Amino acid sequence: MRGRQGLLLPTPYGILTDMKSFRTLLLVLLCATACELPSSEPLTSDLAPPPPPLASETVLYEIFVPDFTREGTFSTIIPRLEELKDLGITTLWLMPIHPIGIEKRKGALGSPYAVRDYYAVNPAYGTKDTFRELVNAVHKTGMYIMMDFVANHTAWDHPWTTEHPDWYTPGENGPLSVPTGPDGTPTNWTDVADLNYDSSQLREEMIAAMRYWVTEFDIDGYRCDVAEWVPYDFWADAIRALRAVKPVLMLAEAGDVALHTAGFDMTYAWPFYGTLKAVWEDQSARTLSDLVIRIERAMPAGTRRLRFTTNHDETAWDRTPPQIFGGQHGARAASLLAHTMPGAPLLYNGQETGRVAPVPFFEKTTYDWSAHPEMRAHYTRFFAFHAESAALRDGSFRLLSDSDDILAYTRETNEEQVLVIVNVRQRSAVFTLPATLKGDRLTEIFRDEGYLAAQTLSLAPYDYRLIRVE
Repeated sequence: MRGRQGLLLPTPYGILTDMKSFRTLLLVLLCATACELPSSEPLTSDLAPPPPPLASETVLYEIFVPDFTREGTFSTIIPRLEELKDLGITTLWLMPIHPIGIEKRKGALGSPYAVRDYYAVNPAYGTKDTFRELVNAVHKTGMYIMMDFVANHTAWDHPWTTEHPDWYTPGENGPLSVPTGPDGTPTNWTDVADLNYDSSQLREEMIAAMRYWVTEFDIDGYRCDVAEWVPYDFWADAIRALRAVKPVLMLAEAGDVALHTAGFDMTYAWPFYGTLKAVWEDQSARTLSDLVIRIERAMPAGTRRLRFTTNHDETAWDRTPPQIFGGQHGARAASLLAHTMPGAPLLYNGQETGRVAPVPFFEKTTYDWSAHPEMRAHYTRFFAFHAESAALRDGSFRLLSDSDDILAYTRETNEEQVLVIVNVRQRSAVFTLPATLKGDRLTEIFRDEGYLAAQTLSLAPYDYRLIRVE
């Protein structure tokens, strides 16, 4: 029931199936730069629509609304937007904002991925009016805002379970079942019921729900939950429908590169994250660079991998970055590797505070937003450089080291070269800068020190260098 349909020809803004689709796409792109965006319904924002979000410029920040402020509301996010802008964030991703199911709920809050109504907002977060105010405020800062969309399953008390039971995957003992993995093994997601995309009516309703938040609230895209478990031809249809309204940024929570052919701009670098942890546990650093090179060769032009050292799944079930990567300094070293590889960087709600304790998924967590100011300073400096460096955002990747313990590589364009060196071990190491670096001056971004090519650098445990070659 979850078989993948035929794959269609992608463009940077969607799937073209005929000349009519091409003409429609051309009109959208021309109007995006010259006039108000066309829409079946007028956009509600009182601001001019921002330019199309670009995957190459995305620095994503994931917000869990209950945890981001003490009150856990849309309205209280607004005063903190400038703080995120100063951090270097370009795009906010809100975890699901919809009412959460009560039947079979887990924990005090329940999972936001147990959606009870795709057209409503969780009353604990605010109202549709306060959500609209948040979207407008985000656009006023020059940032974008994405919503989380859960297409694979609903809460057990979603009205569809009684109104349209044929939209669900039947179980052995009833009309509903928990989601199963690709191998047919039932998950432990006992608070949600699996949807069946054999239903054309379900597909139409899901696309209508996605269009609603774009046309009525002017959001800029979606992060699509467990995208690999939903038929790829559905995503192609949905993305095409959304981009008939306005250019949107689409992120698939999936590692399958084939999802880009359905129109997704970004996919998750899940294998990278797993390999990064293995490297910190003494696996050869070369396994990480080999993986990156192999995956990048398979990526369609203009698409990105989302790279992270934690997210809401990992920090709930796994250890936090300071625990995994050897303390605060090691966490910064790991994030530098992730965020300087080809792709788009992600920070999770509060990651900039260097939090060590786990973050429960079904309960509210209170953060000390002033903790570990050196961590925030690191991200602020890095993302400022990321914004001005075309090489980091879009340059080619060239490996310089052949070491088990050090990763050294450049990101390069014709005009710019950036050197990254990371000691992945909890012991000192040395690295000699190659004489082939093409600049006369090598300047350290974090330390403002200068180097010469062919100079030997002493690296402390988990030490790192980010160097502009001029």
